[in-house]
Amino acid sequence: MKHQTFYRSLLIFITFALLFCGGCSSIPREELAIDQHLIPEESDPGVFTDQSDSPCSYFYFLWGTHAENNTLYNEAEEAFEKALICDPDSSYVLRKLPILLIRMGKQDGAEKWLRTLIEKFPNDTQDRLLLARLKIRSGKIDAAIQLYTELIELNPLDETMLLRLGFLYAEQNRFIEAEQTFHQALSINNGSLFAHLYLARLAIQTEEMEKAATWYEKALAINWSTDLALEIAEFYNMQKNYKRVELLYRAILENQPDDLPAGLGLVHTLLLQDKEKDALQILADLRKSSDDSNQIDIIAARLYLRSKNLEKAAAILEPIATPQGSAEAAYMLAVIRYQQKNFEVALDLLQTIKEDYVNFGDSILLQIRILLEQKKNDKALQLIHQTLDNENTATPELYTLLSSLYMEQKQPQKGYDILDIALIKYPDNAKIYFEYGLLLEQDTLQQKAIVYMEKVLELEPNHAEALNYLGYTWADNNVNLEKALEYIQKSMLLNPGNGYIQDSLGWVYFRMGKLDLAIKEILAALQLEPDDPHIHEHLGDIYMVQGDKKKAKEAFKKAEQLFSTTNNKARVQEKINALK
Repeated sequence: MKHQTFYRSLLIFITFALLFCGGCSSIPREELAIDQHLIPEESDPGVFTDQSDSPCSYFYFLWGTHAENNTLYNEAEEAFEKALICDPDSSYVLRKLPILLIRMGKQDGAEKWLRTLIEKFPNDTQDRLLLARLKIRSGKIDAAIQLYTELIELNPLDETMLLRLGFLYAEQNRFIEAEQTFHQALSINNGSLFAHLYLARLAIQTEEMEKAATWYEKALAINWSTDLALEIAEFYNMQKNYKRVELLYRAILENQPDDLPAGLGLVHTLLLQDKEKDALQILADLRKSSDDSNQIDIIAARLYLRSKNLEKAAAILEPIATPQGSAEAAYMLAVIRYQQKNFEVALDLLQTIKEDYVNFGDSILLQIRILLEQKKNDKALQLIHQTLDNENTATPELYTLLSSLYMEQKQPQKGYDILDIALIKYPDNAKIYFEYGLLLEQDTLQQKAIVYMEKVLELEPNHAEALNYLGYTWADNNVNLEKALEYIQKSMLLNPGNGYIQDSLGWVYFRMGKLDLAIKEILAALQLEPDDPHIHEHLGDIYMVQGDKKKAKEAFKKAEQLFSTTNNKARVQEKINALK
């Protein structure tokens, strides 16, 4: 029924067309214009004013146009192809067909017809333009570059084509050609905003920051705009030129006092210059015109927290830290009350936070921490189970936390069971494997622990803690020493300034017989962790092998004082006795 209606309306349309055209002399422009949204700023409706002496071609063209307007694209394609059989040189049909094919998702077909058009009309630009856009869309940048090069050969003074070509060169990291092309555009129009802007961005790509600054400033002088000023401010921020960043943000705010991105950018810049008072004043000004005063208040509270002024931060947060207010404010205020040891208030605040809050997991972890510090382990376990039972709130971190709690309660099997469940849900989670390894280590199942730690590195090769564990364990067992050294050194690069990793490095040097290096690293570890008894014991072990009994005894005595368990104290005391 739909097709019968279509053909009836088409016949009426054609009848009227023939009556008014008097035998097809000219083609109505409104029927033949290329859709603007398909090739914006590149279409030229003037090319469709060609004359055609073929009634057959025009008949099928009208048929195809009507079918296209009714979204009968396959029928339209067939009609346009028949029109071309009647008149192979009909430019208006040739140009209509690629647009239709693009709509149908037939890019290869569209490209084929565009190539035909280029061969028939080599001096026209729009066909190459559309083909270049299709090439860019399909990632064939080199082909697009060739097409733009041909377009520039046809019109060497086309600034827009030069800018597009330069942009593509830059995308392909062909920086010299890109720079030459942008300068060519400048030779045509010395005041070209985009030529200056693209040269600035190109200089950033080639890490020529002084050049970038020069081109940016020239671009801003040509046409000052908020968007450009924001981009340049970000550039200077990366260069740590905070004074220039501040001036740019202030210039934006002079024109648009309620510009939130510029205002917050200025606040950030002032903080980097330790101008907290000025930053607070900017926030106060922004609050007057902001539609979201809560956001401004939260930022102000963070500023006070930064300067350790907990009560001023709390005073700002309290009015908005309500069940109907801001979850972020409630969480921040809860953290403040936790730091002040006001646990009950903190818990009350945390319990108002709903699961759709982006940091809901952190709020649960803080509740658990508070309950554990209050020695309410049963409530902590209950909260963990309750959270894990909800698919929307369960996290790998909660599984590992629950497992460690069972281990502390001397229930290792429950810990393993929980981690087994976690691995079913998160089979590729390195954190769970790491915690499993630690649990096995605590349970004196070291060989199994090693297997799990190796799995961690398979999933996450730069896991600093797993690298350190394996390196230290191998060194402690006096095996795989070269590999142990490699792992520990890599761990140090990933996590510099860690005293425990530094101790591992000293220990592997000790096992390798490099005693001077060992002492150097152990002493460095003690600078970072002066109260760790194991590091003092390691230092004593090295001095003892060197034959320096006095220093060894001092190190062992310090270790014995710091150890809290009877077994550890007894072990070190035996070493002290052996020195007598």
